[in-house]
Amino acid sequence: MFEELLKKGCVFAGKFEGIDHEKYFIIIGISDNKIHVCSVYINSKIPKFILNNQNSLNLQINIKGSKYDFLRHDSFVACNSIQKYPSTDIKLCRYIGKIDDEDLDNVITTVINSGLLTEKEINTYFK
Repeated sequence: MFEELLKKGCVFAGKFEGIDHEKYFIIIGISDNKIHVCSVYINSKIPKFILNNQNSLNLQINIKGSKYDFLRHDSFVACNSIQKYPSTDIKLCRYIGKIDDEDLDNVITTVINSGLLTEKEINTYFK
């Protein structure tokens, strides 16, 4: 069952070191051998420190709460906070849903064009 959920666009909830609450995150890229994934967090609002940084602010993608059962309100995908980790770590998280192709394409395009990933990382997760 885990392999079926390890797909681009799947949304999970989990606890992460240094974060005092459960975070939602979206799988946006998977290595060919499915050993590593690339993901981004979903925030209920844009953190204050980002509001003062135009580059980071440009990397916040709005997603509508009305489109997704797992969201209580409009939220923001933090494309400035790209996470890469072993796919086995996701087994410790809870599957909560999937974002649609339009939102997923928007997030992936933003991440690829962000300048935050190397060409090798882009090829690993998105080619």
